[in-house]
Amino acid sequence: MTSPQLLRHLVILEDGRSSRVFQLDTAKRRFRIGRQKKNDIILHNHSVSRHHATLVKAHYPSESQLYVYRIVDGNCAGNLSTNGIKVNGKPCESRDLRHGDVITFGSSTAKMTYYIAEEASILENQSTDEAVTGALFPKEKKVITPIDRGTYHSFGEDLPLKHHAAPEDLHHLASFARLSPYPIIEINLQGQISYLNSAANLEFRTIKSDEPDHPILKGLLRNNHNDKGSVRKREVQVEDKIFEQYIHFLPEKNCIRSYLFDISELKFRASHDVLTRLSNRSCFNEQLSYALANANRHEYPLAVMFLDLDNFKNINTTLGHRSGDELLKQFAERLLACVRVGDTVARWAGDSGSTVARWGGDEFTLLLPRISNDNDTVRLAERILQELKRPFEIAGETLHVKSSIGIAIYPKDGLDEETLVKNADASLFRAKEEGGDCYRFYSSTMTSKASLLLRLDKLLSQAIENDLFSLYYQPQINLKTKEVTGVEALLRCFHPELNQIPLMELISMIEQTRLINPFSEWVLRTACQQNKSWQNAGLKPIPVAVNFSPRQFQQTELLPLVDRVLSDTGLDPRWLEVEIIETSLLHDFNAARESLNKLRDRGILLSMDDFGTGYSSLSYLQQFSFNTLKIDRSFITDLSEKSRDMAIVSAAIALGESFHLRVVAEGVETVRQLNLLDQLNCQEVQGYLFSRPIPPDQATLFLQEHL
Repeated sequence: MTSPQLLRHLVILEDGRSSRVFQLDTAKRRFRIGRQKKNDIILHNHSVSRHHATLVKAHYPSESQLYVYRIVDGNCAGNLSTNGIKVNGKPCESRDLRHGDVITFGSSTAKMTYYIAEEASILENQSTDEAVTGALFPKEKKVITPIDRGTYHSFGEDLPLKHHAAPEDLHHLASFARLSPYPIIEINLQGQISYLNSAANLEFRTIKSDEPDHPILKGLLRNNHNDKGSVRKREVQVEDKIFEQYIHFLPEKNCIRSYLFDISELKFRASHDVLTRLSNRSCFNEQLSYALANANRHEYPLAVMFLDLDNFKNINTTLGHRSGDELLKQFAERLLACVRVGDTVARWAGDSGSTVARWGGDEFTLLLPRISNDNDTVRLAERILQELKRPFEIAGETLHVKSSIGIAIYPKDGLDEETLVKNADASLFRAKEEGGDCYRFYSSTMTSKASLLLRLDKLLSQAIENDLFSLYYQPQINLKTKEVTGVEALLRCFHPELNQIPLMELISMIEQTRLINPFSEWVLRTACQQNKSWQNAGLKPIPVAVNFSPRQFQQTELLPLVDRVLSDTGLDPRWLEVEIIETSLLHDFNAARESLNKLRDRGILLSMDDFGTGYSSLSYLQQFSFNTLKIDRSFITDLSEKSRDMAIVSAAIALGESFHLRVVAEGVETVRQLNLLDQLNCQEVQGYLFSRPIPPDQATLFLQEHL
C-alpha cells in the first residue's frame, strides 16, 4: 500500500475557456467551487452558479491518515446550485469521489476530473492508479464521519493544460501524464509500449494485445525517426471513434510519445444536423460530389430526391415549435427505415448506399448514388409516402402528415451538384403546387424558387389586390387581471404559390422587390384600421403591435409613412406599438436612435422584441426609451425550476421593472410555464396557451370577452 503522505489529490478543470490543473492543499478541509472570484476553485462558465458545489475532505474512522474527497451540490447547508452536478454522467447531490471521476457542473463544457497520484515513479509491476485506488477504496463499505464546516481561501497552483499543444507545450505536459484525462501513450524505438496512462488504458483496452497493429501504433516508427523533436498530427479512427493524435519523437528519452483527443463529436457536429442526427447540407454536398465522380467514371445513373412536410408551418403555429421539432425527428427516423437495409446516414456507405440528409427547416434530401433506372426512385418515393400514412403521436396529439417529393436524375437532369440540387428543388416545388402528398420528376418546364423571385412583383400585386394577405392578431394577457393588454399583428398569406414559401423567407423576398414600401404601408394601415374599428365599436382602447423588419426600419419613408397612416385612420399614436429587434439598430446606430426618438415624440409606443437573444440588448435599454420588453420564446420553451432559463427570465423581469417597462413573456404554451412565470412575478404573457394568432372576426369576439 502506498503511504498517504506520498499521495497527492488533484483535479483537472475544464470550463470551455481553458483547462487547468490544481493540487488540493491537504491542510484545507473544504473548497468552494463556482463562478465567483472569491471561490477556491473558479469555473468561467455561464452554466455554473456563483457557489455551485463544495469539495470536502473526509477521513475514515479507523484510519485517521486515510481520507477521501466528497463533492456536495451547493454550499453544504441545503442550498443547491441552479443546474445541479453530475458524477460520471449521473445526477447527484453528494458523493465520495474515486480516482478518475468526472464531475460536470450544469453543462458538459464545465467539468472537473479528480485524480490521486504518487510523488514516486510508476510502480514496476502495477500501475500507480490501480495501486492507489485499491489502497484508498477497499471493497468493503466504510462509513465517513461527519465533516466540520469551515471557511477556506485560494489554494494550489494554476497550471495550463492545452488541447492542441505546440512542441514546447508538449514537453511541459509530459510531467502531468498520469493526471491527464486524455490518453497518453509511449512506445520505445523498437515499437513496444513502454507507458500507458489511466485514460489510455480505459480508452484502448486491446492496445497491448493488438500491438503493433493497433490503429494508434501503426506507422509510428516508420514516420517519426527522421522528425527529431518535432510534433506531427494525424487523425486515427478506432472502432466508432475518431481521435486527433499528436506524435512527438523524443530521442533523448528513446521513445515516441502520443497525445490523443477524442474529436468524434466535433467531427459529427460538423457534418450532421443536431436535431435529427442526419447528414447536414455540407456533408450531403460532399457525398454528392463523390457520387457524381463515380457515376461519371462507371457510366451509371444516380438520383437526388428532395422532400418536405406539407403544411409543416401550421403544426408549428398550432402546437408550437417543440412539437414541430419532435415531428421532424420522428419523420427522419421513418425516412431511414425506408431506405435499403445496410444504408448509413453519417458517412459514405459504398457504391449502393443511400445518404439521408436534413437540408434545412423541414426539407430533407436523399442521395441514391447508383440506380438501375427511374423505377428505383419511384419505388422508394411510394414507400416513403405509404410510410407517412401512419399517424404521428406528438405531444398527446395524433397528426396525419403528408410529404411532397421532387426527383432529379443524373445525367439527364444535370451533370453537376448545383444543377441536380436546383432541379430536384424545382420538382419538389411542382409537387407542392399540385396539392402535395405526391412525387414529381424534374422537367425543363418547371419553375424553381429562383424564377419565382423574378415573378414575385406580379404575384404580390395579385395577392394584395385579391385580399390574399391577411393580418391575424394574438392577444397579450395580464396574469393578475386576466384582461387583454394589447395585441400583436402577424402576417398570414393565402396565395396558392406564395403560401408554399415559409413566412420569414417570403418577407425577406418581398424586401428585395420594389413593392416593399407599399407592402409595409398595407400592413401598418390594416393594423391601425382594425384597432380603430375596435375602438369605434366601443371596446376599451389597447395598443396594436406591428413588427418592423431591419430593412423596413432603414427606409427613409418610415416616419412619413407612419404619420400618413395615423392621420388617415384617425388612430391615436399611443395605441400603436412599433416592435423592433436588435439587428434593426446595428446598421446605422445614430439614424436608428433619431428615428426611435421621433416615433417616441409622436406618442408611439416602442417595444424591444426577442429580448436576450442579442449581445447588446442591455445597453440598448439604457440608450433608447422603450415602453415594452418582450422576453424571447427560446427562454420560455424549456423553463423549469432549476434551468438556467429560469435565472435569465427572472433577471429580465427584474430589469424591466427597474426601467419601468411592460414585460411580456412570449411563447407561453403550457400551464407549467405559466405557473413558473407567475412565481417570477411576470405581469404579462403571450402564447398558444391563451390564444393562437386569430383572424379579425375571431379577435373581435375574444376582445369582447376579455376587455
